[in-house]
Amino acid sequence: MAESAPTPQALRRAKLFWEQAALDSQGARQKHKAHAYLESGYLSFQAALNALTAVCYLNAKFQLPNHSAVQMAGLCAAVDPGFDAIREACTALEAVQHHSPFEAEPDTTGLAQLSAAGLKHSAQVIEAARAYLKAHRKRFFAP
Repeated sequence: MAESAPTPQALRRAKLFWEQAALDSQGARQKHKAHAYLESGYLSFQAALNALTAVCYLNAKFQLPNHSAVQMAGLCAAVDPGFDAIREACTALEAVQHHSPFEAEPDTTGLAQLSAAGLKHSAQVIEAARAYLKAHRKRFFAP
């Protein structure tokens, strides 16, 4: 059975999520350079979630665990096993959820490491989503 194309609404939403992933990734890099490490980590996590959401929407998966990049990577792996390769990166990205912006004395060195790791891991997730979109562009973006 041939895979069906996404609905126009799902395609429009997927494009918005993809664009937001790019903006969040850019913001994460800017925050890291400005030494706003926790914000950078959160934006990296959000960029990965948005990239995975774009893939999910294109495959008619709308009920998403938006708090878990690992679970979303699992949903993506159900349509393309290549997404299994990013589960470790997704696990690392989720570490930012264990940090509060209200800590009295934040560990700057630890947050800098978290931010740098977040940038690296979100880039891996975004690249996996990009590779998937390129491999299936005729299905999703037919002229």
